Amino acid sequence: MIMTINELIKKILSYNKNSDFSLINKAYDFARKAHGIQKRESNEPYINHLVNAAFILAELKVDDKIIAACILHDTLEDTPTQKKDLEKEFGEEIANLVDGVTKISKLNITDSKIRQAESIRKMLLATTDDIRVIIIKLADRLDNMRSLNYLKEDKQKRIAQETLEIYAPISYRLGLFNIKWQLEDLSFRYLQPKLYNDFKEKVSTKRREREIEIKKIISIVEKELKKHDINFEIYGRPKSFYSIYKKMLKKNVDFEQIYDLIALRIIVNDIKECYEVLGIIHNVFKPITQEFDDYIANPKSNMYQSLHTIVIMPDGKKAEFQIRTKEMDKIAEEGIAAHWQYKGIHGDYKFDKKLSWLKEILNLKNQKTNDFIEALKLDLFSDHIFVFTPKGDIIELPKDSTPIDFAYAVHSDIGDKCTGARVNDKFVNLKYNLSNGDIIDIITSKNHIPSREWLKIAKSSKAKTKILQALKLSQNIPAKTIKKFESKKQNIVETEIDAKSIKLAECCNPLPLDKIIGISSKMNDVVIHKENCINLKENKKIEVSWNDDPNLLVNLKINANDRIGLLAEILNSISSLAINMEKAEAHVSGKQLAECNIKLKFNNIEELTKVINRIKKIQDIRKISII
Repeated sequence: MIMTINELIKKILSYNKNSDFSLINKAYDFARKAHGIQKRESNEPYINHLVNAAFILAELKVDDKIIAACILHDTLEDTPTQKKDLEKEFGEEIANLVDGVTKISKLNITDSKIRQAESIRKMLLATTDDIRVIIIKLADRLDNMRSLNYLKEDKQKRIAQETLEIYAPISYRLGLFNIKWQLEDLSFRYLQPKLYNDFKEKVSTKRREREIEIKKIISIVEKELKKHDINFEIYGRPKSFYSIYKKMLKKNVDFEQIYDLIALRIIVNDIKECYEVLGIIHNVFKPITQEFDDYIANPKSNMYQSLHTIVIMPDGKKAEFQIRTKEMDKIAEEGIAAHWQYKGIHGDYKFDKKLSWLKEILNLKNQKTNDFIEALKLDLFSDHIFVFTPKGDIIELPKDSTPIDFAYAVHSDIGDKCTGARVNDKFVNLKYNLSNGDIIDIITSKNHIPSREWLKIAKSSKAKTKILQALKLSQNIPAKTIKKFESKKQNIVETEIDAKSIKLAECCNPLPLDKIIGISSKMNDVVIHKENCINLKENKKIEVSWNDDPNLLVNLKINANDRIGLLAEILNSISSLAINMEKAEAHVSGKQLAECNIKLKFNNIEELTKVINRIKKIQDIRKISII
């Protein structure tokens, strides 16, 4: 469906009569002139795509600047327009948004990189300074998917696969479910055309029968809820084709068993009524205990909150209910964009704790609109960068990493033999700080060995560990056994001397990726401190580093204020990162104090750090240490 500028204006008027329509019309006129006679594959004027994408954003009720930037989003890539032209006409903020979308478009993700979808999702976020850029890109992608039928089949499949593995998950992370399910279904249509058409035919055949069943259930529920004087809305919830397909694979059942599950949504005024309605539903119909999820008490990382329950109807069929407040429903449909309507949400629903994957940038309580816009600056991966090998493989490194870190990330032998590097086809020295998106080609020499100076240059724990090992082998340092601090038989810290014992200092509680130093006694006992620990004395200081061997097995001790659901929240945080957990236990260690001991398996030290940082953000956590 092609939208006109008048239809776009009408849509914006429906939620904001005070919009700056002169700005939106100015952006439209500028883009129309800039793109001129340019057409899409469908032979329609290119400006139609820009208005369509802006209309998708208007459905999220976003502000005028995002709408204007969306209309202009291809001017820097497809026309002679320069950023300075946009700054002159529309100001720095809009120009930066357009520039951000252009940078994403120029990443030119290819099939060989799709296998690294999670890394690409991280890179997209890491290279974007403003989350509004991602929202514009998602609208652009959705409109492109709607017109994918005009492209050749091989290109259709490539774009659909990229959309399914990269852009749909980002939509989910941002809570933009309406965009997510459309991206998924459109991708499914081109990746599995026969199955998609089969689903479409079956849904069409069953539509009338299904509508009758939904009306029957709604009638029963309405009657019961009215007895309790609850204000509510109830309606049937359609299932997307791709969600049906995923459940079929997960549960190993056929289409009918998934599709025949009636899905309804109930919207009420407050949280208290959510649980009251849940009780009423369970009194009327028999609940399936293992099919109940409380996402109000335990929200998803993308801010989603709702109660989910599946019950058995009198005729033996199953029905799923989602129960939520109006605010929760708004978030479920519009995700982060809903903040434009719900500024300053408080009480049980705290924005600053719901989008944990965005770290703490959404500290939104009592913020004005301008403050919120500033808060949208992403720092999710501010401590990491994402760079490319010449073949297009993505390497994740700590911020300010050098070619030495990159070389060791690719392979230890390449790191040891590294003599120089080309970054984006230009020669650089080994101290050069890499940036997001750099393409690095390492120059090696067969007989080269690392220098001790590299320990000062390298940023990653892996590089430092491998340099120490190479220096030991080449006898640049005394040939003594590298002693390792063991966390329940797991090596986590390496030293350059043959230490009698190693322990982590309790005074500063060093944790992975902290800068550390070892203090050695006359008896060769070594205590590991943070480099800035105030208790460091002029004892014998020795070089130490965090071990980055694969399959780290580490025991974490977590001290916290005791409360109901603490352990569950900790375990949910860990499981959301897909970390292998071998053991978990908790007990009360004092008056209203709890101690949780968890044994985890990691691929590298960075994974361990992510888990620790995620747990730190949980309410009532007092201390995390390695035992």
